[in-house]
Amino acid sequence: MKNVATRSLDTSSLLSNLLIVCAVLMAAAPIVLGDRLVLIVSAVFTQGGLLLQDFSAYLQRLVG
Repeated sequence: MKNVATRSLDTSSLLSNLLIVCAVLMAAAPIVLGDRLVLIVSAVFTQGGLLLQDFSAYLQRLVG
């Protein structure tokens, strides 16, 4: 009876491959999204500003 060797998950190669895929997707985003990328980025900055305002108000209530 053969022993079935279990493959251990090599996290470094998995993370390396994930990093490569993310880099390719980030490089392809302007080509794929085109003009919509500007709208998406502006919406992200707007939401980020609102989040910072809410967090600032929360900290002021917490301290004060």
